[in-house]
Amino acid sequence: MKYLIIVFIIVLLAMLFVFFIKESKNRFYFLSIKLKEADSDIHLALRTKKNILERMTKIINKVDKYKDDFSDFTQKFNGIENSFILHNTASKYYAKISKVLFEDDDIAGEEKIVDLLNKLKNNEEILIGAIKFYNDTVVDFNGLLKVFPHKFIAKLLGYGEKEFYSNEKEELFEILK
Repeated sequence: MKYLIIVFIIVLLAMLFVFFIKESKNRFYFLSIKLKEADSDIHLALRTKKNILERMTKIINKVDKYKDDFSDFTQKFNGIENSFILHNTASKYYAKISKVLFEDDDIAGEEKIVDLLNKLKNNEEILIGAIKFYNDTVVDFNGLLKVFPHKFIAKLLGYGEKEFYSNEKEELFEILK
């Protein structure tokens, strides 16, 4: 009878261990899917932003005094597949274009530019939402990596920390550690 109880306890513990591993693996898998979905949405919004900015630079380049300001635009974006780099590059050009539009009322008043600015505004809302979803998921994912016993499962499955899109979430995560 004593041995039967010991065997029962060992089997029960083994079953709990297998259940926990499976549950932990499913959590990581679910969060990974959410991250891939968010990254896909971000990448699509960034490609749209790049296309809108490119159309704006073509209009601005027609003005003689800005002819050479955006000549390297297409070159800078060629071959960029990493969403983080694409985001930074698009943000720099958006700031540069905004400066030109702020300084030159003639260009800023053009109908095509106004239309593109409206499209860009709508795209920015989509991009901001996708980045927020991504960053929130990264907080959950990276938080799970820090919690016992999930961190052991993460090492077994080869999961590592994910990168944030803004320092704001990263600082929040550091505070929560």
